Amino acid sequence: MRGSWIRLALGAVAAAGCLFATEQRAAAADTLELRNAVFQEVDVKNADGTTHRERVPAAKVVPGTEVIYVITYKNTGKQTAADVVITNPIPAELAYKPELGPGPSAAPEVSVDAGKTWGALASLSVKGADGVPRAAQGSDVTHLRWRLRTPLRVGEEGTVSYRAVLE
Repeated sequence: MRGSWIRLALGAVAAAGCLFATEQRAAAADTLELRNAVFQEVDVKNADGTTHRERVPAAKVVPGTEVIYVITYKNTGKQTAADVVITNPIPAELAYKPELGPGPSAAPEVSVDAGKTWGALASLSVKGADGVPRAAQGSDVTHLRWRLRTPLRVGEEGTVSYRAVLE
């Protein structure tokens, strides 16, 4: 039963998309389109016997599975969108997995307190079960936030992404 619920929860989160904010909130609501998709990487055997990793839509996700969320954004408005910020909640069943090196998108800031404070994961702490502060871990992350470094011109699109593990 739990596995079925998790599949539905992942699908619902992917379909719901992500939260969006900018310094120009009113204009941005009419100009940006956001899509959220969930993928897994699987090993595929080639005809010559070698294998390669391929990204496929996540269908069945069981505990311990790593998933990749890809958020695609596009400026569908009539003017350039400046100061764009994309905020995405992390489902409670997932543990954020920080990328070791720079990825194709801007590095996200993280929050471990539902978006009240933001920073690099290594700079954040949470209270442990014993009440003593400890370094925050991927499983403590509640939200991710990306600040686009440049304005988004009309028709321009891009992606941000993150990896997480189903607990």
